[in-house]
Amino acid sequence: MRFREASRLSLAVARQAWIRRQPFLLYLKPTARCDCRCEVCDRWQRPSRPEEEMPLAAVEEMLARFRRAGCLVLALWGGEPLLRDDLPQILRAAKGLGYRTSMCTNCNRLPDRVDEVAPLLDTLLCSLDGHGDLHDRLRGVQGLFDRAVRGIEGARRFPGCDARIWAALNARNRDQIRPLAGLARELGVGIEFFPISPIAGHNDALLLPPREREDAFAEVRELRRHGFPVRNPYRALEIMRTGRSFRCNFPRISIHVDHRGTVHSCEDPQGTPLHAWGPCAEFDPATVCRGDEFRRVTERLADCNGCRLPCVVEMSGSLPRALAGMFLSRRR
Repeated sequence: MRFREASRLSLAVARQAWIRRQPFLLYLKPTARCDCRCEVCDRWQRPSRPEEEMPLAAVEEMLARFRRAGCLVLALWGGEPLLRDDLPQILRAAKGLGYRTSMCTNCNRLPDRVDEVAPLLDTLLCSLDGHGDLHDRLRGVQGLFDRAVRGIEGARRFPGCDARIWAALNARNRDQIRPLAGLARELGVGIEFFPISPIAGHNDALLLPPREREDAFAEVRELRRHGFPVRNPYRALEIMRTGRSFRCNFPRISIHVDHRGTVHSCEDPQGTPLHAWGPCAEFDPATVCRGDEFRRVTERLADCNGCRLPCVVEMSGSLPRALAGMFLSRRR
C-alpha cells in the first residue's frame, strides 16, 4: 500500500474506532461450508447447505448499510469463501463501496479461482500449517500443499494483493516453523504464526504444552530478528509465547455477520457467537453500535481471551498503540 493511501486509511480507522468508538471491521462468513477435513478444527463436521446462505442481493444491501455506518474493512472467512460461486460479485460490490478487502482461505480452490478474486483483494491470508505431506494430513486433503503453493504463486502476479501465509502451530507441526518461514521467503510473501485454539473433545491432543509453546514462539521471534518475513509484531509474539492474558479490542472494533445473515460480536473457537444481535435485516449498525448495550457487551467481552489469532492479538491492549502498529504494517 502506498504511503498516502495508508495514511488516509489509518486516519479513517482512528476516527471510527477511537473518536466515534464504533466498529471499522466487518467480518462476513459468506458460507459455512468447508472442503477440508482438518484435525485442528471441527467446523467441517456441521452440515451446511447453499440454500441457507444469504443471497447476493442481501449481501450487497448489507455491505452498503454497514459501509454507511463507518465500516472500512471487509474480511471474508468461513467455512471456505471460495465455495461461493458469486464470491467475485461480493468482492466487486465491496470494492465499489470503498471497502478494503481481506479473505482467509484454505487454498484448496485458490489455483482455479485466483484470477477471479486476487485483483479484488487487498489482503489474502492463506492457511498453510506444514511443508508437503504433513499439511495434507493435518487438513485431510491430499495434494492441498501443492495447491496452496500454486495459489500463492498465482496471487503474487497481482501487485495490489498482499498474500500472506497463516500458520497455526500445534503439537504435530512444531518442527515446521523454519521450513514454513523459509517457504514464505522463497515465495516472496509474509507469514504469521499463531497457536491453535482449543476445541474441547476435538483437538486436545494437538495443543502445544506451555513449555513447547514458549520455545516455538521464541523461535519465531528469532527468525524475525534474522530477516525472515515474519509479520507478527514482537509484542504479539510475546503474548503468544507466554500465553498471558490481554485486553481484547475486537468486540469493539469489529462486527460479524454469518452465512445466514445473523449479526453477532465475535465467536468462540467452536463457532458459537459470544453475543448475538439478531437478523441482519433488523440490525441498524449506525444506531446499535452507538448504544449503551453495545458498550456493555464490548466491555464484557474484552477479557474473553478465547483465541490467539494474529488479527486479534495485534489489535489488543492500548488501542492507539495497536492502530499505530496497523498503520506501520500497511506501509510494508
